[in-house]
Amino acid sequence: MVVTIHCAPPRSSIIYLGYDFSWLIFSNGLVAVWIFFCLSGYLMGKAFYSGRYTVDTKGIFNFWCNRALRIVPLYYFVLLILSIFVYTDILKMANWGYLFRLLTFTYQPYFYPQPIAFNDSLWSLSTEVQFYLLVPFIYSIIAPLIISLRHFITAFFIVIITVFLIKFITLSGFQKQIIEQFAYAFRYWYAPLINNLDLFICGFLINPLIQSYRQNKNTDCATKCIDINNKSNLNKKYLSRFNLFSYANNKIIAIALIVLLYLFTAHHFYNQELWGLPTRTGGFRTSTTIFILQPLTAIITCLFIFAFELTKYESYSKHEKLSFTNILKNPIRALEIMGNLSYGVYVWHVPIIQKITPIFISDIPLEAFAFRITATLILSSILATITYYLVEIPAAKFKIYREVRNQESEVRSEK
Repeated sequence: MVVTIHCAPPRSSIIYLGYDFSWLIFSNGLVAVWIFFCLSGYLMGKAFYSGRYTVDTKGIFNFWCNRALRIVPLYYFVLLILSIFVYTDILKMANWGYLFRLLTFTYQPYFYPQPIAFNDSLWSLSTEVQFYLLVPFIYSIIAPLIISLRHFITAFFIVIITVFLIKFITLSGFQKQIIEQFAYAFRYWYAPLINNLDLFICGFLINPLIQSYRQNKNTDCATKCIDINNKSNLNKKYLSRFNLFSYANNKIIAIALIVLLYLFTAHHFYNQELWGLPTRTGGFRTSTTIFILQPLTAIITCLFIFAFELTKYESYSKHEKLSFTNILKNPIRALEIMGNLSYGVYVWHVPIIQKITPIFISDIPLEAFAFRITATLILSSILATITYYLVEIPAAKFKIYREVRNQESEVRSEK
């Protein structure tokens, strides 16, 4: 979704029977980033709820170190390559403040009145890393408080309403600028961590919800199995029907909601925000975008996570290593390749788009867009694959070695 909208799809390019269907390719990049933040919140919470990390000094230190080994190596490698070969102005002394923010994960493209050209997509990694610093403390607060469905629902809507009120109060003073100037909207509404905390924390809260739900279902299932006089054939029939109803149908509903979210937000982006219109003002013009779409995205994404993670929540590290043989055994695991390369594709795609846009031109706007997005996906995937093996895998090996070394030191201390 992010790559699609960054490739600038043309307006009024898909007309059928007098109706403009061009909005179908205007994926809302804002929503894509919000989905990513919500998924990230869930995974960071799962790291603690699954017992992989503990909330003591050593556990928190290990969590931060391993997160750094996941993000920092490729991030700094990209900064180095782009600074030397693409955005050379960043190395000028006058721009060292800008470079400092990039290096310290406090980057926002529009932080300074006169922004310089750089890879704008890196801002979300700054917001992500800032959230990592809060994860252990969020877990320490949430874990003892959220232990039932009622607690989850209460906390979920408190978080959404609190962030909504924070945005409403802080943005009310310069609503005109948010509408007319993209820099204001980006700096004060879109990028700050505090305005995205509802996404991270709502995803985080799915962990205690799943644990509570599974515990309650297991209890109910055991009770009903006893109530039918321990007849094994009836037990199996009940369990089979329970699994079919609770899991398969929920996944279908979750997928349908994600599709509807895409269609609604793309239509809104095209017809209400007027994205891509040459005469459009720079900011965001509707209250729906500013206040409604973000919590809506959080709710639907959380439902999606819940539906797909409920049956395999405890299999955090039980997958065999991804290989061609394992893909043949389970073709669905081929999707993991996309997951492995997604980070690289994200950090490389913006400079690639900027370089290839003058090359892939056509008298037919839709054809030019197709050339751009195809070339971007191919080239960014190639670069992502190279840096995955050159940078990410070596860093991951160091992370595994570090965990093993920590376990060995614990054994020595016990002896």
